[in-house]
Amino acid sequence: MNCDNLVQLRKDFQESCARDVPGVMAARTYATRFLEELRRHMTALAAASADGWCAAAVGGFGRGQLSFASDLDLVFLHRRRLPSHLEAWIRQLIPSLWDAGFEVGHMVTSPKDLKNLMRQDFTAQTTFMEAALAGGDAEFYRRWRKEFLAGFSQTKRARFLVNLREYRKARYSRYGESSYLLEPHLKEGVGSLRDIHTIRWMGVMFLGTPSVSALKDAGWLSSEEALWLEQAEDFLWRVRLQMHYLNGKRQDRLLMVDQEILAKRLGFLDGTEGSAVEAFMRLYYRHTARIRRITGFLLDRLSHETRKRRRFSRHRRTVLPGPFLLEDNHLSFMEPERIPERPDWLMTLFWEAAKRGAHFHHQTGRIVRENLSAVTDAVRSHPDVVAKFFDILLHAGRAFAVLRVMMETGFLQAFIPELASVRYRVQHDLYHLYTVDEHLLRTVREMHRLEQGLPSLEPQVDYRHLFQNLPHRRVLYLAALLHDVGKGQGKNHSVRGAEMSRAIAERLGLQEEEKTLLEFLIRHHLLLPETALKRDLSDEKPIVRCAMQIGSRTKLKLLYLLAVADSRATGPGAWNTWRASLMDELYGKVDRVLLRGEWQAEDVTQMVDALQAEVLALCDADLRPAIGRWLENLSLRYLLSQTPYDMVRHFAMEREVPHKGLVLEARPLEGELWQVTTACRDRPGLFATITGVLWLHGLNILSADIYTRSSGIALDILIVEDVPDPLHPEETWRRVQNDLSRCVQDPDNLTVLTAKHRPPMPRKCVLGPRKPDRVVLDESASDFYTVIEVYTWDRPGVLHAVTQTLYKLGLTIQLAKISTPGAQVVDVFYVTDLEGAKIQDPEKHRLIEERLLACLRSWDVPRARGEV
Repeated sequence: MNCDNLVQLRKDFQESCARDVPGVMAARTYATRFLEELRRHMTALAAASADGWCAAAVGGFGRGQLSFASDLDLVFLHRRRLPSHLEAWIRQLIPSLWDAGFEVGHMVTSPKDLKNLMRQDFTAQTTFMEAALAGGDAEFYRRWRKEFLAGFSQTKRARFLVNLREYRKARYSRYGESSYLLEPHLKEGVGSLRDIHTIRWMGVMFLGTPSVSALKDAGWLSSEEALWLEQAEDFLWRVRLQMHYLNGKRQDRLLMVDQEILAKRLGFLDGTEGSAVEAFMRLYYRHTARIRRITGFLLDRLSHETRKRRRFSRHRRTVLPGPFLLEDNHLSFMEPERIPERPDWLMTLFWEAAKRGAHFHHQTGRIVRENLSAVTDAVRSHPDVVAKFFDILLHAGRAFAVLRVMMETGFLQAFIPELASVRYRVQHDLYHLYTVDEHLLRTVREMHRLEQGLPSLEPQVDYRHLFQNLPHRRVLYLAALLHDVGKGQGKNHSVRGAEMSRAIAERLGLQEEEKTLLEFLIRHHLLLPETALKRDLSDEKPIVRCAMQIGSRTKLKLLYLLAVADSRATGPGAWNTWRASLMDELYGKVDRVLLRGEWQAEDVTQMVDALQAEVLALCDADLRPAIGRWLENLSLRYLLSQTPYDMVRHFAMEREVPHKGLVLEARPLEGELWQVTTACRDRPGLFATITGVLWLHGLNILSADIYTRSSGIALDILIVEDVPDPLHPEETWRRVQNDLSRCVQDPDNLTVLTAKHRPPMPRKCVLGPRKPDRVVLDESASDFYTVIEVYTWDRPGVLHAVTQTLYKLGLTIQLAKISTPGAQVVDVFYVTDLEGAKIQDPEKHRLIEERLLACLRSWDVPRARGEV
């Protein structure tokens, strides 16, 4: 079969997407023309003998919506057996389409066998729910479609709805249960095109047609909802076609690397409320939230009506104060026309839903949205309304679900207007997985999980004891809901959010002490994580500074719980075993300072004496004199940051250095983290060499403690992740040790290794969203070291480039903390000059900043498709 015309159709459509940004109408036009061309090819075949067989387009092809990158689903149906001439033609057609670059899925079967298949496989039902005749016996096709639709009895329709719910739930679980993911799946995710298909399937099942106008005429959709669906579908198709054009293939996950380009192509511009990409994604989330909400309410409505129609079914109907009707656990207004005179019913509705674990009737959301103007300042500050709001917020089992519906209906923003500015607001980095509004709700949920002792991303850590006898619990949960409310208002969102909280607290009738505490928690919610990730926790200065800013153990406990919930709600890039341990260490040290009132030097002396005694107790008697002398020469920073067991190991490693040159030990930690410890003779640029070798082996460094002994031995303790072969890690560490030994012996070997084995630049790293590079030097953060903070975008080897530059500047790195929150990198170095002194000279500061920024620019690469 000659497919030249089909290939030309595809090429023309692809070129039209390059010139323009067509939407659903273009997808339908392309599918129609493609089907017509396919029918033309079948005309001659049908003329020979069309009796008893037909070919049908199904799936997206049958729906009449195709991208130039879409696959083609065909089914060949026959009454008794497949005619020989049709079988020969199929054997010619399918390979010809494959050779022409089309992805084709096809099936040859009888209506009876197809019916059996659909009985066993629900996805087969959905695939054949929409179809179009592609050739053959038209009457045979019509009878099949009629029998197909007539085969769904009342009982089968009810089962179809149950299966549809389960299918949707499984899809959400696989592709992300939120429509506010920063990299959503446009076809299968929450509120995606597949949800629109779900609505179409319900239309076919119950009304015999998938058209939106039929759904509206049947009373399933309001005129506004029908318009929303049409607009959303067109928007998603415009985005999808551009994604396929940019990638040159079917790509349905909306990656951040594409969002900036798509925003420009779709006509979004930078404005006063944010960048073009933020405006683009806010519209995307608005559309998908509406699709998800409409799909869910339609499923609820049809399931409810189907149950009512079933014989002998019993309905539980309860009239609640309000008045509300609770029917089969679905809550609805009984007198919605009275809401303008009783706007407090809106909060009561959500309060009843939380208290009873009830779902919302499909019409309830519409009624809430239509009455939002009734929520005035008098309602917002009414004691009974406020009390019910806090009941919802503090409800362990239902807070997240009910608050989310409050947000999606617009009621939460009407009650707390300051939240309107963060609705659908994008946090355009790979650090945050969700939009700001979704993140705030998830922080509340994580706070409840902490209080209940439920696990999260890191291995189980029990925080329940911190909630015992905890004062100001409602302020803590309110802070969880509001801590990022200042985002989108300019820089320093914590400060802006704290200022905004005063008006909110006033309306909610908080006492003066609670208002001050709420403002404090929001203003300082980043204090603990930023200190834990960027500062040396063996140094007293950052610990005392934290203690002075916080001021009391109660406030420390509240701030710590808020920081943990915030991090856990952000995503795996913000919370893992390593970060949890740093936060726990900082909390413990600050708590001890607040308990005693000051940092006491005699306590440190006693602590060191006790540690040295424990080390000696772990050693054999004949080793104690040697290890005792070794302990006397160790730095206070080392003694305060290592366990006695680790000190014994390090002593043994350092004794091997004269014989082996370099000693390496790798130990697995919790999760996917490893601790890598190296001991060797110190030399200038050693840490840059280590970072270079680890980079070449694909390892990502999270932190590094660097200790140089008076004997001239350097001990480096690194936390790393991304072991290339986690099933055989010993092979990785053997290769690392061999290469590192060679490079320590002769630094030129690293240049040779880099030239031969430099890893390719991953597309995600190259194209990710970026902020301008920044270098900050801080002389006040430590009494002994100059702290250099380097902010840049993530790409392999950048840490090696920075450390090599610091070496060339004549700086010695004493401690490094590396944080890679998504696409951004924050590398913090504690450095001295070669004499061990701080870098106080302003001219040297400027030189360091200039050289580091130049280094980052030189390590840059052009974007694969050009800068946007």
